[in-house]
Amino acid sequence: MKLRIFPFVILLLMTASCKKEASESPDNTVTLGAILDLSGDYSEEGLAGRAAIGLAIDDLNRRYESIGSPVHFACNYVDTHLDTVLTLAAAREMYDQGIRLLVAGPNNSAGLQAVNSFINEHRMLALTCFSSASSLAIPNDYIFRLITDDNVQGQALVRMMQYDSIQTLVPIWREDTYGTGLYETVKQKLTDMGGTVLQGVSYLPEATNYQEMIQQIGPQVTNAIATYGASHVAVILISYQEALGFMQAAAEVNDLTKIRWYGCDANVQKVTISSDPVAGPFANHVRFLAPIMGIGTAGNLPATAQELDNQIFALTEFHATAYSLTAYDAVKIYGLAYDMVQAYDATKIKTVIPSICDSYNYLGISRKLNEAGDLVTANYIFWTVVPADGGYAWDSYATYVADGDYIVLR
Repeated sequence: MKLRIFPFVILLLMTASCKKEASESPDNTVTLGAILDLSGDYSEEGLAGRAAIGLAIDDLNRRYESIGSPVHFACNYVDTHLDTVLTLAAAREMYDQGIRLLVAGPNNSAGLQAVNSFINEHRMLALTCFSSASSLAIPNDYIFRLITDDNVQGQALVRMMQYDSIQTLVPIWREDTYGTGLYETVKQKLTDMGGTVLQGVSYLPEATNYQEMIQQIGPQVTNAIATYGASHVAVILISYQEALGFMQAAAEVNDLTKIRWYGCDANVQKVTISSDPVAGPFANHVRFLAPIMGIGTAGNLPATAQELDNQIFALTEFHATAYSLTAYDAVKIYGLAYDMVQAYDATKIKTVIPSICDSYNYLGISRKLNEAGDLVTANYIFWTVVPADGGYAWDSYATYVADGDYIVLR
């Protein structure tokens, strides 16, 4: 089945000279900019996002070739390794090259925060699909996020904990824009619903002393089990690639294997966890549950999204998350905006993005935005690690239905 495509044109100059105004290039090449992690510890998501962008661009080039148009689309990629310094440098480099439209990245909220001021000051425009930190929900800026902010993820996590009868939570969280924000959201929501959140432990992104930090939460877990019972106590791990180190260390602590563990969207479908000889069995034993914004439900991915995922898997050997799939939509939405304003002008394009998103639904998910320019709402799908082919693999477990605020097991 061929992917359908909306006809549109994005005109953008990419020149060798610095700080030029964007305009049509002499050879009719249209270049977007994508700032992604393509070789670091979180590169699965970036590589899948790059594949989605490439497929969208291929579809555009075939479309315009078929109607005899000289326009040719391309994307300029910069690999950041999730480094905020490199992320800002990439945004500056793209601006100097004449690029004004950024698509998909950065891959993390800390990266988006790093370029936020630069994008707004220079009136670049970003359609992002990986950042979810609630602190970046800023009205009237030049950044649109085609995914929900972490208020929705936090609500999904707390509803699942309630479903599981969890009363006491021991948190481990990464001290950055994303980690601290999601921790605060979960803490507030669970407390408001009568639960208890213990001190837990936080860590800097560069920390590697996993055993030491696990030892810090050990007594908290032991005391909570004695007070509330193991079935009512859980750990939440809000991390990126560090999840592997924490699980390897926790597998050696008896009480930490007696309770349930929850994760976050940055952990979902990470092969580094499921394939590890220690983390894989541990995640399965504690029924590690991690949610991520979904398209469809745990048991039903819409046909168009499934076809796109199949194409991405063929290119990368990674199944795409809803975030990576959204990179495809970001390219299409840019084009529809250009069709409306008939000019390469980031400010003019910015004004029509919300109205386009009001009715846009290509992959089976509405892209309607709220007043902060973020996706209004979406379901969240919980994933877990299960035995598979003599080892372990990720499988969908349940859906948080945002419109009704309830959990449905697959």
